[in-house]
Amino acid sequence: MKEIEEETSLKDYMRVLFKRKWTIFAIVITGLLAVLIVNFFMSPVYKATSTILISQSGAQQAIFGGVEGYSIFEGVDGIETQIEILKSYSIAQGVAEKLSADIFEKVQAENIEKKRESYGWLMNFLDRLYSKIKNVVASIIFANKDKNDNIEVESPLKDTIKQIRDSITVNAVKKTNMIEISCENNNPELAAEIANTIAAVFVDKSLIINRSKASEVKKFIEEQLLEKEKELTEEEEKLQYERSLEKLPDQELRLVRLERAVKVSENIYLLLLEKYQEARINEVMEFRDIRIIDKALAPDGPIKPRKMLNLAIGGILGLMLGVMLAFFMEQWNK
Repeated sequence: MKEIEEETSLKDYMRVLFKRKWTIFAIVITGLLAVLIVNFFMSPVYKATSTILISQSGAQQAIFGGVEGYSIFEGVDGIETQIEILKSYSIAQGVAEKLSADIFEKVQAENIEKKRESYGWLMNFLDRLYSKIKNVVASIIFANKDKNDNIEVESPLKDTIKQIRDSITVNAVKKTNMIEISCENNNPELAAEIANTIAAVFVDKSLIINRSKASEVKKFIEEQLLEKEKELTEEEEKLQYERSLEKLPDQELRLVRLERAVKVSENIYLLLLEKYQEARINEVMEFRDIRIIDKALAPDGPIKPRKMLNLAIGGILGLMLGVMLAFFMEQWNK
């Protein structure tokens, strides 16, 4: 009896689907057409990626004697720190200063022009609609001008910096000291240019920081060297004075201690002198902790929109909606 009821229920379902097949078909076609329209009007997004390598400089190891504690690039924390620096405002500002001031506006204008060539009639209609809306908004703004005199207008550079920061993603390559810098943009050449410029600005800033560190180290060693030189001179004078006196029992002990102190001071002085010479060389050297491994190339194809995936999703959703609507209409008619 139960099997008969299940068979009857299945037949009812099939009867409803067959009865409302044109409704379901219409919903599926509508969904596919909607996705096609969206796909055609969505601007393509291209992704370009550059790769950099972060490693501790041999010059730093020479200055500090290879002490691991001085390395800021060791382990996960060091890589994460560099990732945050890459995403920082100062790096984006350096990139914006190297790019053309109106680069994003030019790319946007090119995309609009391409769409206008393909869908001229629709773009003209949208332009007229946009102009009317803009006039209405402008009249409202000017009507309230006295109330909004203190509104700050963002500079073009600030807007460019924001767009650069919004367009990039920075990720560490697993189990390595490498970082990938990716940029997404509607223009493939601009995406590659931004990714490469970020890497270049980051390397340049790293070089400046390294030179600054070398100068600080040289200054510190120089101060210690002068202090040790003064101390050594005083100890040598004391030693000469003690040698000029008549030899007494406790004087010999003082003499031995002074000779030992002078010898220790001489060794420290020579070591500091060696490190000072290294620091002078490192100050003028272009030692780099960061190197560009792979430069970003303009991608051949966009990563978005994924047209076939969008069509598949649109078709499935349309089918589901059509089936649901078919059963709803059947129940409604009852």
